[in-house]
Amino acid sequence: MTEDRDFLTWTPKQATEAACRFYEQHARDMQHAASASLILQEYERLLRSIDAAFSEIAPDGPEALFAEFHQRRDRMRETVETITPASAELGLTRCVENFLCYVSDVITDALIARPELLKTQEQVTLQDVLDRESIEGFISWAAERRVAQLSFKGLEDIAQYIKKRLGLELHQEENDWLKLKKGVALRNLIVHRRGVIDQRFIYVTGQTDLTKGSAYKTTMKDYVRTAESAMKIVGEFDVKVASKFSITQRSTESEKWYSPGRWGPEGRQNLRKPTEGTTSHETEKVERQQKS
Repeated sequence: MTEDRDFLTWTPKQATEAACRFYEQHARDMQHAASASLILQEYERLLRSIDAAFSEIAPDGPEALFAEFHQRRDRMRETVETITPASAELGLTRCVENFLCYVSDVITDALIARPELLKTQEQVTLQDVLDRESIEGFISWAAERRVAQLSFKGLEDIAQYIKKRLGLELHQEENDWLKLKKGVALRNLIVHRRGVIDQRFIYVTGQTDLTKGSAYKTTMKDYVRTAESAMKIVGEFDVKVASKFSITQRSTESEKWYSPGRWGPEGRQNLRKPTEGTTSHETEKVERQQKS
């Protein structure tokens, strides 16, 4: 895969069912995280147009003529600035959960495809076997049970299990892995400590400049970095696991969440017109954010 590809928005033309569910939620979460800013930008664009249209007949300036509209814009700005950290926390948390769900789903599919990988010294009861309607049902149950146990472990443990049992590396590039690990650590901090920094978070992230006991202010940059790394890892791993275990892939181009991204499949910039309701200024702003 080319390094020029915009992994934050790019989705492949073929993907497993597990990956399709991941991409669908990713698209919804990105839209939710950006919704307040997009509404504010659209209001500002409309207000600029009104100001320009009435500038010649407003001796004291458009802001005096339409004082209420400008005050409303200022209040909206304050609101967006206030809720942005919470939106970033929510987006990042959902992103990590979405990634872990994908991993769980695709491992289950692989184990069902190759039941011999479930061989273990772990014992099950006769009742567990008889409660399933068929051997296929039992294999599916056993795979889901094994993955459920795995889900309580850390990201490194999951990666090691995949390498040992499936013979695959979960990630290709260490930089992507480090970004995702920081996202997972931040998710844990948000969920379990309301974002209050502890020694474990400082150790995992390597950010020795952080102060233990202070609140970590999650930014949209934190969310974007985590989402981009998760998208890239899923995109690369899904191809390998589908090929090795003959997991069915389906076409994604007709899905409402499908996107060729800012960069096309060959790494060339995709010069699409802005989508309806999005100005070229907004498009440029999103692109700058994705580059950061």
